[in-house]
Amino acid sequence: MKIVISALALVAMVACADTQPASNDAPPASQARASADFTQMVNRFRASQGLGPLRTNRTLIRAATSHAADMERRDYFSHSSVGGPNGNDLVARAASAGCDLRTGAENIARGQDSELEVFEAWRDSPGHRRNLLGAKYTDFGLALVDDTWVMKISAGC
Repeated sequence: MKIVISALALVAMVACADTQPASNDAPPASQARASADFTQMVNRFRASQGLGPLRTNRTLIRAATSHAADMERRDYFSHSSVGGPNGNDLVARAASAGCDLRTGAENIARGQDSELEVFEAWRDSPGHRRNLLGAKYTDFGLALVDDTWVMKISAGC
């Protein structure tokens, strides 16, 4: 099975003065949110590197879900979503969901069959690994729409 992942070493240090209301789109039926097992995998990995835990954040879940749904609906796979209904980039998509993103990162993947597979793919990819191990990060949101995974990671909203 060919695993397609996008290596992103983007770490955004930004301040968003304008936040837009969250999208009114209903989440797709195929959406999945991070299980307790996924959260434990991420937090065990972070602890093994001397870092504090991440907690799930509903606003980041909304932002992750919107981006995954947009990629599926418009048939693309990218961190840039030019003309996307919820913004063109990580910061705009977070703002659209109601998050005033100060520091954040985004991991995307396609084709993994489980949270374990996507976690291992991200852990083993240098850019994604950097995102998982961001020392300032405290929150995350994970979404799966069809076969597209999106994880938003931040230092709060």
